[in-house]
Amino acid sequence: MINRQIDKTAFKEELNSDEYKTEWNRFVEMRKSITYCLSFCYMNSLRDGISGERNFFLRMVDDIIQSVISIEIIAKEGIMNTCRRELRYLIELSIKSCLIVNNTTKKAFDEQITEYEKLLNSSNINPINTLRFTYLPGENEDEFKAEVKRLYGYLCKYSHSSAHQIRERLERAEIGRSIGFEGIQELKELNNDIERVLAVVIVMIFHSIAQYVVGDFMVEPDGQTVNWYFNKSKYINIIDQNFDYKHERQLLLPILKQQRLERIKF
Repeated sequence: MINRQIDKTAFKEELNSDEYKTEWNRFVEMRKSITYCLSFCYMNSLRDGISGERNFFLRMVDDIIQSVISIEIIAKEGIMNTCRRELRYLIELSIKSCLIVNNTTKKAFDEQITEYEKLLNSSNINPINTLRFTYLPGENEDEFKAEVKRLYGYLCKYSHSSAHQIRERLERAEIGRSIGFEGIQELKELNNDIERVLAVVIVMIFHSIAQYVVGDFMVEPDGQTVNWYFNKSKYINIIDQNFDYKHERQLLLPILKQQRLERIKF
């Protein structure tokens, strides 16, 4: 295959275009949204005086935020496949942390770390089948688990020198998109992966903390749903429905149901 040379002037114009800036702003909005969500969940969970010491997922919040920030840094340099390797790590971390919170009988953090080490010995994520995602009823729970497995399998193609990754790199070189010359399309594809993975991470943490924390985050004082990027996710909207029992929402239910249908994008 021929490694074509890209028109550097045209590429510079592409990076300065409104379309590219829109995609980059989309990433920034996702980063801000998940950082706010994780910080809120962490701080509000600490109020019970127990979760800060016993909730394994909460102790992993710093790692998740660091990964999201690192993805932003390397995405700026056009290093897309490394971003996807980090996304795979986030899925694996979230599943195993959620497993420990929901399945462990250990209360001490040191003992939970020992259980986590045992999980690390395997990259198999099938133990997700033992988890109950109670905010996602019936077929929605099964669909969510299938989505997590699909995403993880797809991202595994970028964890090693897979044939998929090599072919993709050669195809991009053919059109002049070698490393450092990723543009609008590449960023858009990465953003599509990021939004689905971060939505999965959020669903996992919502199932690892107290219900009142999730409700306080999702429902504004006037009953409206919190305005953030991930209310475009099908699964986040299903979780939001779980809090329609709240008094402040009763007069808004028809409006809220219509808004959910209109805003779902992924």
